[in-house]
Amino acid sequence: MLRRLVMLSCLILALPAVATAAAEPAIRLPAGIVTFADGRRPIEALYQSYLGLTEKGWTLEIVADSRPSGAPNALPIIALRSPTSGAAVWILAGVHGEEPAGPNAIAATIGEIAELGRRRPVVLLPLLNPQGYARNWRYLNVAIYSDRIDGQSVGDSSHLLPSPEKSDSPRASSASSPEADAVTRFVLRRSADYPPIVSIDLHEDNLIDEGYVYSQGTFGAGDPLAIEAVGVLRDSGIPIKTSGETRFGEEISGGIIGPVIDSSIDELIGSQQIVCNGRVRKGPAARTVLVFETPAGNISLERRVAAHAALIRRLAALLGSTIN
Repeated sequence: MLRRLVMLSCLILALPAVATAAAEPAIRLPAGIVTFADGRRPIEALYQSYLGLTEKGWTLEIVADSRPSGAPNALPIIALRSPTSGAAVWILAGVHGEEPAGPNAIAATIGEIAELGRRRPVVLLPLLNPQGYARNWRYLNVAIYSDRIDGQSVGDSSHLLPSPEKSDSPRASSASSPEADAVTRFVLRRSADYPPIVSIDLHEDNLIDEGYVYSQGTFGAGDPLAIEAVGVLRDSGIPIKTSGETRFGEEISGGIIGPVIDSSIDELIGSQQIVCNGRVRKGPAARTVLVFETPAGNISLERRVAAHAALIRRLAALLGSTIN
């Protein structure tokens, strides 16, 4: 596979804001970033698109500088928050680096996301695994999913989620990576002023031929937004698996899987309780947490991006007027 080499001096994406003593940070990218060449946008173009929200009054936050073992340079994991805080819509993408449709769809719909942020509080985490995106690696430490290698996911929340066997103990004693620690700390910190009501997370899977939607929130498989999302994907030409099981043995009903225990950031956002510093405390408890899984192996990236963009547009239109 050919790769795209972008030769730049140290790129600084400065924010279009008046400089003050408390000015927001600029994004500094290293020179010569190589972005995996399969039609995905160069990573510099993604950051540039996302930072357009700062022109609308959004706040940029650098969640972490990601530099896993073997990476030549650090790349920033960023978050953007709408000007108004309160009960919020959270939008996530790019947890797995070999799933480029979500981050590209967010870049393509940044105008719609800005409009949603004008109507409702929004937290956007558009590229959670920039190192994986650039290299086409699923995890921080390995390129592909494996039953034999423990992949380090930036969204791993095992260290905060209660053990099924002992609810006052976490599933892991510590975060699996500095990135997972930083991302989950961000979720807990910002859930105080932007408590998640609805969360959507854009994923793909090159090992499936039909898509489906995980619904981790209160309404489970009956969540009206999950049902709407299945319709949007179908209308976008994405084949949907309506019954049977996922490749992980989870039951599918009407293209939707109810709450599962997977130690993901999505489970964390929907969790009623977490275990933090040895204490059980209230979790973010979003009532709707949707994770979209679309097939990637036999569908062009252009079509996958279009389907994810259609999801964002439809849900943004609904969420801009229906959240109580």
